[in-house]
Amino acid sequence: MKAISEYTVIAELQQVMKNAKTKNRDDVFWEAFSRVCELEGLNYSDPLHRDFYSTLKAYEELLTEKNGRTTKASRTRQKLDRKGVIQCLEDWANNATETQGFTLLVANDLIHLTGEYLVLKYKDQFSDKAISNATKRLKAVETRASFVAAFDAAGINF
Repeated sequence: MKAISEYTVIAELQQVMKNAKTKNRDDVFWEAFSRVCELEGLNYSDPLHRDFYSTLKAYEELLTEKNGRTTKASRTRQKLDRKGVIQCLEDWANNATETQGFTLLVANDLIHLTGEYLVLKYKDQFSDKAISNATKRLKAVETRASFVAAFDAAGINF
């Protein structure tokens, strides 16, 4: 088997993920999952857009896993077409309640793939209100060790 990092086709990685699940190889599953998300973002030159599409792919992969069939984030994609990346992230951060994507990503220890995380990572592109709301939402889950490590790695301090 070739190294996960050598794969360049998402469909092949998704098959690796299925095989890993069958063989109870969570380590291989999550490594392939990360590579799928990384590949999805590579089509974009802007770092924020690259990270956004990686986030979107992560959410869709988790939905697919949860539902047992390929599931796209149709409403998110429609909103993205209408409003663009920055407004999607602003709206998510400013939403009074957590989005389904945030909840699902956090539940799988993927906080670094939440929209709120991206708002803080690219603060200079967002309103003060969005930054404040993203900070509040992320602080609510800050105590989990893997999250703290992700914050530190990205240079995000509260």
